Amino acid sequence: MTEELMANDFKAWVDQSDMPNGKRKVIMAALKLFSEKGFDATSTQEIAQESGMSQATIFKYFKTKEDLLEWIIDPIMNNIIPVYIVEFKNQLSEKSTSLKDVFHFAIRNRYNFLVSNKEVVLILFTQILTKDEIKEKFIKMAAQRGPSILSTFKKTIANEDQVRDDIDLSTIIRLIASQIIVYFLQNYKLLSPRTDEEVDHDLTQIEDLIVRAIEKPAK
Repeated sequence: MTEELMANDFKAWVDQSDMPNGKRKVIMAALKLFSEKGFDATSTQEIAQESGMSQATIFKYFKTKEDLLEWIIDPIMNNIIPVYIVEFKNQLSEKSTSLKDVFHFAIRNRYNFLVSNKEVVLILFTQILTKDEIKEKFIKMAAQRGPSILSTFKKTIANEDQVRDDIDLSTIIRLIASQIIVYFLQNYKLLSPRTDEEVDHDLTQIEDLIVRAIEKPAK
């Protein structure tokens, strides 16, 4: 399994991991149910029915339902996201064209990552809001990995000298993240997913909105 695959798809990571097939079926069933119904509303009996495994099989591999949740969340934070960050930094550092092109890449890249891993991302978002220990893990991971992305992003946009002087980098990052996360949740949690054409149109509007908000006015 390549690092690029790990960064792009949690399901592929699970599928190609070295584990018994029964364990894999349990994980994939839990992933589906936790993302659709929520962790607390999903019973081990439902996971057993969805996976085609017995509850005894579930508890053979996972002592509790919480252990199963942890197995799903930990790889995304410990394996998938770190590899994605390296790939994102490497590709971002190569962007030296217009400011619009830089944000086109950043927004599409982040959104595609969320969509590729939508089930585990939805679970992670929910658990960050409801479980302090998971929120602390995520904050720690972000504190470790975030500065390197900020540094690369700063160098990239500094080369263009097109960003307003009164807007700092952290504001730009928050603007991008908030727009993409809200749009993702709208598509996969609040409303029905939009077509590829509609998504392309919506993301283009988000790109234009951000560029207009931070770009230096024409002289």
